Amino acid sequence: MRILGRVWLCGLVTVAGCAASTAFATTWRNPEITPVRLDGQKVIALVMSSNEATRRNAEDALAAQISAKGGQGVPGWTILPTAETQNEERARTAIASSGAVAVVTMEVVGQTQVSNAPNVRVGMRWSNHGSFWPHYRHSWGVAWSGAPPPRTNVFVETSVHTLDPDELVWAGRSKSRNMESLDALFAQVANEVAAEFQRVGLLKNSTGD
Repeated sequence: MRILGRVWLCGLVTVAGCAASTAFATTWRNPEITPVRLDGQKVIALVMSSNEATRRNAEDALAAQISAKGGQGVPGWTILPTAETQNEERARTAIASSGAVAVVTMEVVGQTQVSNAPNVRVGMRWSNHGSFWPHYRHSWGVAWSGAPPPRTNVFVETSVHTLDPDELVWAGRSKSRNMESLDALFAQVANEVAAEFQRVGLLKNSTGD
């Protein structure tokens, strides 16, 4: 099964001083599997950051958005301490014991300085792991721990893997502009992720359908 290959995103870099914003630049849904619903199901929110405070706040924000839209969001740090994330045996045990049916992962995959120069081309990688554990190993191997400086574009990749069967269900890459803090960055991304999950039917929409 061909998931997605490497892609290139081209964007017009905005001038400094614009309001903070987040939107998806690209999304993908697996056409080869039966549509999945996560309503009422335990879903782990896992943010690939080696910074403990960043990870906890971001996972709390993502889990809260999942729960608000009908799932049961579980912050990953509550079942797997950051110090143990690269111990795959412990990670597998923790995730299996959680009772979750899926994992939503978020990771920063690119960052560019905003300038007045137009038509700056931004090269971005795509994680084309159809299974969760190869994705997990790679993502923690390059886990991000920085903080976005003022007036930057930050690209965050979000993926949804079911655990049984182990399949990549959905993936997307968002672009956030002019974030003042990591908390603001991940809060906005989590909000957009939850809205997108409603739009594609992973979680219930605002009418309850």
